[in-house]
Amino acid sequence: MTSERILLVDDEPAFQRLCGNWLASLGYDVKVAASSEQVLALCADHSFDLVLLDLALPPSFRPDEGLALLPGLAAAPVVVMTGHADRELALRAMAAGAWDFLPKPLDPDLLRVVVERALTKRRLERELAEWRARAEPDDATMGLIGISADLRDLRALIRRIGPTEVPVMITGPSGTGKELVARALHANGKRSAKPFVAVHCGAIPAELFESELFGHCKGSFTGADRDRIGLIAAANGGTLFLDEIGDMPLSMQVKLLRFLQAGSFFAVGARSETRVDVRVVAATNRDLAAMVEEKSFRDDLFYRLKGIQVRTTALAERAEDVALIVQAVAARLAPPKRLAPDALEWVVSRSWPGNVRELQHSVSTAAALAGNADVITVDDLALACGEAAAPLAVEGDGLLDAQVAALEKRLIVAALDETAHNHTHAAKQLGISRVGLLNKMKRYGLR
Repeated sequence: MTSERILLVDDEPAFQRLCGNWLASLGYDVKVAASSEQVLALCADHSFDLVLLDLALPPSFRPDEGLALLPGLAAAPVVVMTGHADRELALRAMAAGAWDFLPKPLDPDLLRVVVERALTKRRLERELAEWRARAEPDDATMGLIGISADLRDLRALIRRIGPTEVPVMITGPSGTGKELVARALHANGKRSAKPFVAVHCGAIPAELFESELFGHCKGSFTGADRDRIGLIAAANGGTLFLDEIGDMPLSMQVKLLRFLQAGSFFAVGARSETRVDVRVVAATNRDLAAMVEEKSFRDDLFYRLKGIQVRTTALAERAEDVALIVQAVAARLAPPKRLAPDALEWVVSRSWPGNVRELQHSVSTAAALAGNADVITVDDLALACGEAAAPLAVEGDGLLDAQVAALEKRLIVAALDETAHNHTHAAKQLGISRVGLLNKMKRYGLR
């Protein structure tokens, strides 16, 4: 049974009873309100994981009554329910902070799916908040850990340009923290309380790009069964981060340029423009100037985006930062770990062509290999990096069984890490049954 709490807001007693009982039968803790005053009173005494809100509330029974409540309910996803199923009202509700929109009469199957998705979103937000609380960077470092001159200059530049509205182009090798720089710019700017929306241009199929960026209207193409807000509109008031902008198709570059010039766009299938106010930060590991020469990137878009240029440097150019980064990554793990002195020395002496991303992944993998131990060893790191591990230390009384057990444990941890802890796939990779794997995990104290 779940303990997730839902606030059901509707003035009709019959609907309150039917919908409330149905949600309760699914295991949710349901509170009911019939007016704005009751909503405010309940929210003062309880926290909610989801709000189902009918817009037509007393005394006027007009949608404005429910819309006025939306800004104060922003802590939880709000699914708007109304018999006024028109597109303009849906857009007003979304703009005011609603997460989804359902017309009455409600379809129980659709309601179940929407509720589950909204609560999943809420759970993920909480997990992310907990992770950020553990990993919240020092304000002085902005999460950009290191003592190198390059990093000090970068932090100073972020503090200088963060409060401005000028566009920023972040360049540098892959894995050097370009998105981290973009988030630092957002956090140090005037829009920090508004959304930060990252668009990973290389990860969106060309045929879906326009819909993902600008949104679409119901019926605008096959499969468009409802209106959908785009990523640009989701960033309204905040920062739009265009990562790997060099991978954006030429056809979309034209449409993006028009939005940057006009501040408005047409959603796919829409007849009216949507106006959005965002600060644009772009990033790339490619040479956009060369792409302009090759005609694979529009020159007018390049000049519009480049604004102030910020460059991140490869880890090889700031080797003095490696030890600090590794120790910070290990300390933020759950549970926290530390590196043995010889392990730290091994990390510092090794080259990291994948930069900070490779370094972080290697430390996280080594921590998994370390199991319940508090210390990450050279052997853990070497195995995590796919290199020859140091000879196994003799455990216990030095008998062969102890050495075999140590090796078996390492192989199991490596298989679990490679399969994202999918027990079936890990067992198959190891050549044993799933039950056998679970028994061995229990024996070695693995989770």
